[in-house]
Amino acid sequence: MQIRFYGLTPYERGLELQQQALNELEMGSDGILLALRHPPTLTLGRRTAPEEVLASPDLIKSKGIELISVNRGGGATFHYPEQAVVYPILNIHKMRLSVPDLLQKVALALQQTLEKYGVINGVWDEDRPGVYVEGKKIASVGFHLVKGLTSHGIALNIGNALDGFKLIAPCKMPDQPITSIQDLTGQLPDSDEVCNDLAVFVRSALLVNNTGVAKLPLDPKPSRG
Repeated sequence: MQIRFYGLTPYERGLELQQQALNELEMGSDGILLALRHPPTLTLGRRTAPEEVLASPDLIKSKGIELISVNRGGGATFHYPEQAVVYPILNIHKMRLSVPDLLQKVALALQQTLEKYGVINGVWDEDRPGVYVEGKKIASVGFHLVKGLTSHGIALNIGNALDGFKLIAPCKMPDQPITSIQDLTGQLPDSDEVCNDLAVFVRSALLVNNTGVAKLPLDPKPSRG
């Protein structure tokens, strides 16, 4: 399974890279992980309701943020340069993975990445896939799945330039607190290094037999602050 690292990449270019990887997957690739970061961008998933966007398009544009509708699951989210993004382009049927299996492996990779950078109390929320620390969201997960082929994926907040989240209702909750590695540790690690580490941990988790994956702590009702 190949990891391709692109660094800071415009969001629409990221969509093109995903489509290219999907084409390779249909030709027999074993799976491709795209590791990158994006300029400030608000993305609206298929289930985004109008009230989840809390600012006008003109205001969003005036802040230098792109606004893009996408075909992934979930609602609105925010990407920014100090955020690690990994897009697993996979054939889960070929890999004999169920969607819950895939999410569990992603959760494990996120936990391993966070622990490497000093965040040890992350909790996976299976109802709204993502990782929370004391009720504050630090990582989001949203896939697009068609005929067993996945695209889109994982975003992990590294730096504390989080103001873009105030323009949306994350997880469909306008009062959802957001946090980052920098907020929690007081340190700002290199964003490219975190992105690369996340991709490596995702690949390792995907390549482990399902019976060998440890279960993460689940919090059915994490505090939302």
